[in-house]
Amino acid sequence: MRKFLLFAIVIALFAACTPKSNINGTITDAEGKTIYLEHTGLTATTLLDSAKLDANGAFKFMVETPQYPDFYRIRLNNQFIVFALDSITKNINIVASANDLNQATIEGSEASVEIQRLRNSNFELQHAAIEGDTAKVAQMLIAHKRLGQEIVLANPRSAAAYYAINQTISGNYYMSPYEKGDLPFWNAVATAWDLHYPEYERSKELKQSVLLAIGQHRNSELSAQELVENIKEEGFIDIVLPNRLGEETKLSSYVGNVVLIDFSAYAMEQATAHTIFLRELYATYHELGLEIFQVSLDADKLLWLEQTRNIPWICVRDEASVQSVVLSTYNVSELPTFFLMDKEGNIIGRYNHENVEKEINRLTK
Repeated sequence: MRKFLLFAIVIALFAACTPKSNINGTITDAEGKTIYLEHTGLTATTLLDSAKLDANGAFKFMVETPQYPDFYRIRLNNQFIVFALDSITKNINIVASANDLNQATIEGSEASVEIQRLRNSNFELQHAAIEGDTAKVAQMLIAHKRLGQEIVLANPRSAAAYYAINQTISGNYYMSPYEKGDLPFWNAVATAWDLHYPEYERSKELKQSVLLAIGQHRNSELSAQELVENIKEEGFIDIVLPNRLGEETKLSSYVGNVVLIDFSAYAMEQATAHTIFLRELYATYHELGLEIFQVSLDADKLLWLEQTRNIPWICVRDEASVQSVVLSTYNVSELPTFFLMDKEGNIIGRYNHENVEKEINRLTK
């Protein structure tokens, strides 16, 4: 009996010495509803606790303080409040209305405040995408990405920096380590986390992702000259680039059609008007044998994917952007630039918005 009592005392003392973090707050307009506290791990989300809200909406949770920065969320129906805890964060206070948890205010954790800014920006961006305002979406994508970059540069070892580089939309990263322009931000976070939290599983996963991306970039540089194949006897230079699905797509596959080769970018100021122009051409001449082979020079892959979701023509992308081998091979100095290829595979000229339709009309007769 004495041994059992001693063991119980030791366990109680150990539990008492385990550092705890408090999550307090108020969620109004949700009387009688249950909220859930969940831990968002690297591979799974785990339910930690729950609380039924009274008329005042007050709640209080207590969790073990994590050794490393980690992520949690409060769930109410299908809405979430995401926040971060680390070894020095002891108290977080959250105030929100059940009518819109996206507008929650968070105190006690600077990283959580930044995460909330990212989530608000992301929510507004997705709302604009649903409305179909492509010009607004393009501007908001740039602003959202810039916000994430600023958070990383301010403190790459923070939970907010980790959250910023791991955000996705439609399954695609806002910042991907496989994009040259984004890799430095991933590398900054991975380096900081490897330095400060070398044993943490998230640090190891980050490091592995960056190493794989660096390897792919090196392989791409070695094979860059292979993106454009040798000049064909038919009289054109083949282009081999990935489409939206990541599939290699060849210009030479469309010999037998009149092909409008369009060098452009969805980040261009005139992108909306240019896309409308292409839609009109496609609607008028596709049934007469016209194919549009659009080569996007967008540096931002996510922007490109969002803007090309509903286009009917072929669109490939060169991640090298303005340093593209294809661009230099075709001697393109401004965007947009058109070339026309006849049914025999001969490049017959360089065109612009003013004169290309007349030539397409002639070739498709």
